[in-house]
Amino acid sequence: MKKYNCIVLDADEDSLRITGEYIQNTPFFSLTGSYSSVFEAMAGLLNQKVDLMFCETEMPGFSGIEFVANIVERPKVIFITGSRQFALEAFDLNVVDYLIKPIQPERFMSAAQKALIQLNHKEKKDSDSQPGEPGYIFVTSNYALIRVNLSQVTHIEGLKDYVKIYTADQQSPILTRMTMKSIEEKLPSDTFFRAHKSFIVSISKIDVIRNQRIQIGNHLIPISDSNYDIFKQRINA
Repeated sequence: MKKYNCIVLDADEDSLRITGEYIQNTPFFSLTGSYSSVFEAMAGLLNQKVDLMFCETEMPGFSGIEFVANIVERPKVIFITGSRQFALEAFDLNVVDYLIKPIQPERFMSAAQKALIQLNHKEKKDSDSQPGEPGYIFVTSNYALIRVNLSQVTHIEGLKDYVKIYTADQQSPILTRMTMKSIEEKLPSDTFFRAHKSFIVSISKIDVIRNQRIQIGNHLIPISDSNYDIFKQRINA
């Protein structure tokens, strides 16, 4: 299992130790630095690759929130705070989560799982964006190979051993013999999401999300209960 590098910034020695122990006991995290000052943490960020930072909001002489806001190449961040007031400010920075002291193990794992989803997505997105990735696929329809430009695909509907590919530039969907799993593997994961066992959507084509349904043009697409939390993480990543 891949481990993501984590650092902790907290002036409270007990909190620093406890958070570090939680990280060390998390199988997909590796603790690479524990810092009690902003200046130490800045050096740590400059000298190593950091995937996730746990940061106290109230540091002596320097707000943890201000510190994070001024990081140019910012890792994913989980704030640690003793006040819900600071937690609300933290979300303005689009952080992964916040933890209220004293940190409970189950609450830490919930935040860790959110971070894992976002980190895995970022890694896959970086991989998918490497040069040479084609912006199209070929599918068989009506005994012919048809090129489908992925930028035009709005969503895909599964029908047993067939799929319907809906595109913005054609009135009728393209019907091809293929399973949802097969076509999902051909699509870049940073722009497409399996919202339901029978539907894949292009995230950039979504018009409205309401009542656990996605609207794309005149089409309403359900989001399964099992995928809803993951979907919310994806669109906020």
